[in-house]
Amino acid sequence: MATKQDVWRRLGTATRVLNTEIKKEIIKQNAIDTGRMRNVSKVVNLKWDDTKDDIDLDIKSTYYYVYVDEGKSRKYMNGRVNRSITKSFMKRDKVKNQFEELIKIIFEFRIDQQFA
Repeated sequence: MATKQDVWRRLGTATRVLNTEIKKEIIKQNAIDTGRMRNVSKVVNLKWDDTKDDIDLDIKSTYYYVYVDEGKSRKYMNGRVNRSITKSFMKRDKVKNQFEELIKIIFEFRIDQQFA
């Protein structure tokens, strides 16, 4: 039986894991000013919209994260491929696993509320 506290606990755990994974992806991509971007970047809002079954997250980072995210890299893949830090971050196994766990606990909480 899932409680509201379980949902909030899972949301906090997912946010913590996502913060770790985005830092690992920035290091892997070897972006411009990797050290500063790694230290500053974090997932600020992780929300699940129940009407559209959508998960939204906001990433707070340096002001140039937007330009570095989709730009070509001279260090990564010899400049042939766009970095796509956010897309690569979303494809990581731990990130997918956290989203699945979050959705699972939210559905369990909803079912328990309806039948309680």
